[in-house]
Amino acid sequence: MSDSLSMFQAVPRRRLSHGVVGQIAAAIRDGHYPPGAALPSERELMGAFGVGRPAVREALLQLEADGLIAIHHGRRARVADPTALHFARGIEAAVGRVASRGDRFVEDVKEARLALEVAMARRAAETAGPESIQTLMAALAENQRAISDRARYLQTDIAFHRTIATMTGNAIFEAAAGVILEWLARFRVDCVHVEGANLLSYDEHAGIARAIAARDPDAAAEAMTRHQQRSHALYRLLGAGSGDAGRAGPGPAARAWPKAG
Repeated sequence: MSDSLSMFQAVPRRRLSHGVVGQIAAAIRDGHYPPGAALPSERELMGAFGVGRPAVREALLQLEADGLIAIHHGRRARVADPTALHFARGIEAAVGRVASRGDRFVEDVKEARLALEVAMARRAAETAGPESIQTLMAALAENQRAISDRARYLQTDIAFHRTIATMTGNAIFEAAAGVILEWLARFRVDCVHVEGANLLSYDEHAGIARAIAARDPDAAAEAMTRHQQRSHALYRLLGAGSGDAGRAGPGPAARAWPKAG
């Protein structure tokens, strides 16, 4: 067992996930895992604690709910940055307040997201290294495999964009993008299927990824701009048909949004 796992003890079965949460939380508080550090893999944690995968996953979800870690699809959980976490919660609270005003809320979110995502794509291309490019391409491959599965595609779509946010190395970018993407996802569960939309979205993701991998900030920003504008135009078309394009809640227009984009 590696030195990073030697601090943990097997958990009595009667405690399971509760005991896992307590020990990992203590390790984080004691500085064994500083902000941004990756936790051991689920398999390693299962061995260290002597519990099954369900208990480990339940514990990780609880730690995320407590604000101690951040979980991203396809990667190890990482210790949350307290400052970024506080910032993200502030954004989330603000989004909730503004959403209640209705009318322009969805348009405001789309406009803010466009500016944020273009800036992130540009910055990711400027800072991209071999390891982060490999992670981005893995997220893109997952996105491609999910094209025919609407629910799965939404998850991999969000994961792709969050990977770009992480690549910037800017905790504020990552926190803000996470809040906006997760909020939008909550209103896209019952999306209307538009034939070919996922394939088109994937092709645009591939173009963004190629530009970032080539370390070409201008091309990355341009590809992201085209992707977001096309996605927004499709939403606007579907929303106009519903007669409810400005509703902030999960009304007909929100359900018509076909994907995360």
